[in-house]
Amino acid sequence: MAGKMVLVLVAVIVLGSMITANASYFDTWAGPGCNNQRVRYSACGCTNVGASQHGGYSFGYQGQTAAAYNTANCQGVAQTRFSASVQDCSGFGWNSFFIQC
Repeated sequence: MAGKMVLVLVAVIVLGSMITANASYFDTWAGPGCNNQRVRYSACGCTNVGASQHGGYSFGYQGQTAAAYNTANCQGVAQTRFSASVQDCSGFGWNSFFIQC
């Protein structure tokens, strides 16, 4: 019985890792442009973008859509929606990002 439970637990962990490995992500750079410190945001739900991370961005679409907000904590109306991979190495004003999982 304990052996079967361990096997099920391992299967759940492996499946969870596979799902996470293929999740959409939002990369930001300190700048100028897509240079210097890069931070990757890939958690489902709302994440605030670091104050020093507005030099450039890249959204990697892996099946989960996303939205960017000018406000913190994804409040108000989304300013931009993402349903495909895109990169822009100019500055941006979004302060939070929501990945729909």
